[in-house]
Amino acid sequence: MSRRLLVPGAAISALLLLAPPLTATTVLQMNLGELVQRADTIFRGTVLDVSEGIVHAGGADLPTVTYRLRVDESFRGEFTTVKGVELAEITMLGTFKRAPAPGSALRNLTAVPGLPRLERGHDYLLLVTRPSQVGLSVPVGLGQGAFRIATDLKQETATNDANNVGLFRGMAGPTTAPGPIPYDELAARIRALVQSIQ
Repeated sequence: MSRRLLVPGAAISALLLLAPPLTATTVLQMNLGELVQRADTIFRGTVLDVSEGIVHAGGADLPTVTYRLRVDESFRGEFTTVKGVELAEITMLGTFKRAPAPGSALRNLTAVPGLPRLERGHDYLLLVTRPSQVGLSVPVGLGQGAFRIATDLKQETATNDANNVGLFRGMAGPTTAPGPIPYDELAARIRALVQSIQ
């Protein structure tokens, strides 16, 4: 290999390490129908375990986070059954490592903006892409396809990372302003959409 090729490659690598971290991400805003169409699996689940790992892709080792969930309600897809309990695993790029201290020359390049972080013990309704060849998948539309389930005044509600903005844009039926929506309403609309696509 020519010495001339090594110098620009080293310079580019150094620039990437010194570059500021990405702080903005542009993601196509999708309504619920588009999220459902693009999802390989759709389910409500409780996060049982979260673990870090590595996947080898494109000649590099990339950090991953794997979420293991108990499937509490299935809308689409097939899941693994262990001792009578349906389970799902989602492996995404990322890490739990904190960014280096301010002023440090090194940057945390492994964080992927827009990817939701699921918390152990919490309930989610997830619309997930088909796993890639190396086993990676993400909620459709990144945070748009990950709804956190909460109980508010004795009613379960669901809110995605986009605060449900545009969720029912251009769709028939009642539309709601941004913010939490009743889980039962969201689940019923997903069931109807899944049935209409099959």
